[in-house]
Amino acid sequence: MKRMSATVESLAAHKSGARRKLRVPRFGLFCCSLLLAITAEYCAYLNDGGDWDARRILHVIALTVFFMVMTLIFERFTDWLGRSCEQTDGSNDHLGILSRFLRLITPDFRGGKRQAVKAAGVMAVCWLPYYLLALPGEIWYDTVQQVLQWKGLPNAITNGAWSDHHPVLDTLIFGVFYQIGAWIGHPSVGVALYTTCIAAAAIVVFVYTVRYLAKHGVSKRAYLGAFLFFCLFPFIPIFSMAMVKDAVFLPLFMLFSVQCMEVARTKGACLKNRRTLTVLIVLAILVSLTKKTGVYSVVLACILLAFVVAGNRARVKLLGTATASGLVIFVALPLVLFPACHIIPGGKQEMIAIPLQQSALLLREHGDELPKAEKDVLTGILEPDAADNYEWWAVDKAKGTHWTEQRAQLLHPFLRIWAKNAVKYPETYARAYFLLEQGWVALPNAIVNENLQSNYLYMRTAPSPNIVTSDLPHSKHTWLYGGIDQYVIWLGNQFFMQPWLSRAFWVTWLPFMQLYETIRRLRAKELSWMYAAWLIPMLVSVPFLWISGGSVTPEGLRYLMPMLGIAPIGCALLTVDENTHTPIGSMYHQYQYQIRMLRLEMSYRARQ
Repeated sequence: MKRMSATVESLAAHKSGARRKLRVPRFGLFCCSLLLAITAEYCAYLNDGGDWDARRILHVIALTVFFMVMTLIFERFTDWLGRSCEQTDGSNDHLGILSRFLRLITPDFRGGKRQAVKAAGVMAVCWLPYYLLALPGEIWYDTVQQVLQWKGLPNAITNGAWSDHHPVLDTLIFGVFYQIGAWIGHPSVGVALYTTCIAAAAIVVFVYTVRYLAKHGVSKRAYLGAFLFFCLFPFIPIFSMAMVKDAVFLPLFMLFSVQCMEVARTKGACLKNRRTLTVLIVLAILVSLTKKTGVYSVVLACILLAFVVAGNRARVKLLGTATASGLVIFVALPLVLFPACHIIPGGKQEMIAIPLQQSALLLREHGDELPKAEKDVLTGILEPDAADNYEWWAVDKAKGTHWTEQRAQLLHPFLRIWAKNAVKYPETYARAYFLLEQGWVALPNAIVNENLQSNYLYMRTAPSPNIVTSDLPHSKHTWLYGGIDQYVIWLGNQFFMQPWLSRAFWVTWLPFMQLYETIRRLRAKELSWMYAAWLIPMLVSVPFLWISGGSVTPEGLRYLMPMLGIAPIGCALLTVDENTHTPIGSMYHQYQYQIRMLRLEMSYRARQ
């Protein structure tokens, strides 16, 4: 009897202790919410022409409360995800027709290959309307320039030569599909073939990701929720099957993310397997080859993983992976491949886009105050008439597409002048930066539309000389795509839908909430570092969004594609137990069940 009482007390103490540990002070949440609110209201202040009044303080207070409430709702949501959703045997008799149908089509993600094929089939059926609507394929502006380079025709970047301004591997992929279509009869056939292949690849990768979550301790609600998100959230299929470099990058980045999760989960033990290490290195290189900032994401991910794995050998292998990616991008391509194939290297203007944008505004507002020497350097490295052509929403008019010898010589003096004037004109620099990146932090408003869009309209219904020259397919369904875009914009501007369809939610708010909850669980010892490291793919994606060349333009939509893909992972890791791979919610209910059974047994023996 004493031993049973001790057991009951121990279980009760563990449960109450866990709850007590999770009562971390909310001061950190308040400070972060206040910072988000201030930056969001600052963007609104800039959009309104710099008009300040006392109401903005009330707006900041309201937004602070809003962000805190959203985080607390997210906290309850992850608790609900972690609870067991298993049905008792007798409950099947009361299931309706719809419930029985859903059970019939729901794949078993812990099952074998048949269940994987079933899951892929279900997702393909959900994606089919978007696939048919997009045929032969959604084509973006950058893709048109890459196809023109493939054909050796003048384009916005070169006179016909290939350029690394856009990743060469992406140009090669688009060009091969374009050429296959031309051989068959028309390039549109090749575009349709590309759309089919990239959609199939994305579906396979998403199903593989869900199966990984299901097999490594994530609650059933969490991995089924991830599957439904990939199936039903319309922007996932729309962007996944687009003919644009980011659609090629997404499945590779997802696979690399899963490999990073496995390295963290096993504390590097999986790297002892040569096949696993080879796969990680190959994926790291492919991620680096399909996006200009991919190599930096790989290097940063490997460095962060090095703090999680156990043993120096695992750390050396991770650093070797980062080194291999760097050698390919910074040595093999510019020193070997590009000269041999007469490919023009990409310019450095992409890496200094934010300083160039700030300098253009500096010249526009304070050009008369600058010394002639500084002014000459700025005008020399910027595009011609950059100050007069300054656009707050994009950096293209300031940075251009060509990196000349003159700009290369002025780079170091420019950086010194830029840093010097950052101290003298901080308000100008801040205004240029936040106007450019406001889509990642500000709520959509009447002046700037910062929500998601279906974006079918982009490059499908607006013919241009480049599209005609490239012979790429052109859609005639202007009214249909325009209607879809207008409906999504209207939906995103509704009060209850606005947060979920805003770009800021997926780029800043949701990552913040996931990071905050992860830190709370780490402090409460309800989560280990090896699972907290599942956030690494998100952590290496966000910084490069915050230095992107535009957040409110259609281009900004494709920048956040990786964030849509990895969003369910951060939610799923919060449902994993530290040691037993048992969902936290299920463990909690097991404690409750054991306590009830022990009390019943004690009561029964007392009556005896």
